[in-house]
Amino acid sequence: MMKKLLLLSLAIYSTVGFYASASPSNTNTSQNDGHTFEQHSSADFSSQSEHEKSSLPPLTDAELAQMLAPIALYPDSLLTHILIAATYPIEIIEAHRWVEKHQELSAEQRARLVETLSWDASVKALIPFERVLARLSEELSWTLQLGDTFLQDQARLLESIQALRKEAQRAGSLDKMENVEVSVEVSSTGKHIVIEPARKEVVYVPYYDTRRVYGRWHWSSYPPVYWRPHVGIHLSHHIPFAWHSGVHISFNYFFSAFHWHNRHVVVTTPQRAHRYRTRDTITRAGYAKRWMHQVNHRRGVAYRSAQLSNKYRSNHKQVARTAAVIRNQKHAINGVNTKSYTRANTKAKLKAQAKHKAQVRRDTVVRNKTIVKRESNVKFNNVKFKNAKYKNESRANNIAKQKVERAGNSELKKQKAPTAHKQQVRNNKHTAQRKISQQNNRKVVKSRASSPRHNSARKSSNKQLSPRHSSDRHSRERK
Repeated sequence: MMKKLLLLSLAIYSTVGFYASASPSNTNTSQNDGHTFEQHSSADFSSQSEHEKSSLPPLTDAELAQMLAPIALYPDSLLTHILIAATYPIEIIEAHRWVEKHQELSAEQRARLVETLSWDASVKALIPFERVLARLSEELSWTLQLGDTFLQDQARLLESIQALRKEAQRAGSLDKMENVEVSVEVSSTGKHIVIEPARKEVVYVPYYDTRRVYGRWHWSSYPPVYWRPHVGIHLSHHIPFAWHSGVHISFNYFFSAFHWHNRHVVVTTPQRAHRYRTRDTITRAGYAKRWMHQVNHRRGVAYRSAQLSNKYRSNHKQVARTAAVIRNQKHAINGVNTKSYTRANTKAKLKAQAKHKAQVRRDTVVRNKTIVKRESNVKFNNVKFKNAKYKNESRANNIAKQKVERAGNSELKKQKAPTAHKQQVRNNKHTAQRKISQQNNRKVVKSRASSPRHNSARKSSNKQLSPRHSSDRHSRERK
């Protein structure tokens, strides 16, 4: 229900031309919450008809400058995403609500979730820039006017951006921009001021007072749109710029750029665009193409003028009708019956569908076999791992047992050591006692041999010997 009401309100805004160009005498400039915008009376709304809508004149240079003033000094890459996303206001509102709902998620988690959504790539690229996305969602009338003007005439809008940048350069404001690189590109159509991030994969969003940075404003009847700064931001003549925290690019971002020479926006495929690519790399690449508006992302929001409505509303239907007419003409030229060709075409489609289903079934069987084989390999690896683990455990247990046995043997040796020492001491004592007794015995023998009684006994024993024995003894003594 809320979506239907939102679509209805957007259709009313764009149908009656909420920001249709009008003279200063017919508009009242007021400020509400620090945002300057034009208020039209209810009579203006009721008096505009479809004929007036179809004849709405394009915005003047003053109105273009008034509208583009708060974003003209943004980095080129961010500015391209803002212009493209402004053509899809419903998706901007949905993205803003989605960001508010998922505040607890990190930047990486948001980037992964956003890829699954069906929004335009430029809307997804603005998800990390929460304040820019909130400004586009809150200032809905300004966003609608910006997107429709971009659709109506890209060349004039890009020329107005360059004119504002040149005014800021004359006022000396571009020299005071810290987190960006400002360069001048010279081509056959003139000089173009290019603003790029100073750190290639970190994008800073500047905030500035539009009433100061452009110097003297040439269109006093159309003052620039002014956005009140957030709390904590203070600007002065010497410090005209304030910078929000830098956004590290880790998502698909570098896929669009300005082709200042041809005055239009160029895009490439948004996949794998998270790494930095220079503007020249994007614009001069062979696969780059001019940006085209996608009606399906518009979600039914009415366009500002009947010219845009006729251009984009019936575009896809007209393409389908033209293709059918051309196909029938080719068949007529070649002499092919349209009905028979239709039947044959239907049969061919059915055959192709059956072939596709058979291929899907074969792929499913192969996939299942692969899964079974993978599971068996996993089981085998688990068993192998368990066996290796068991071997390691048994080896560790054996080592532990050996350590315990060694420790027990060393303890037994320590326990037996005192007993062995005592036995050695005893043996030493016995040996000493034996030696002493032997010495004593020798002394006793010597003492007996040296005594007179022993000598007399010896002599008597010699006398009692026989002559033969004595002669033998004397002969031995002679010898």
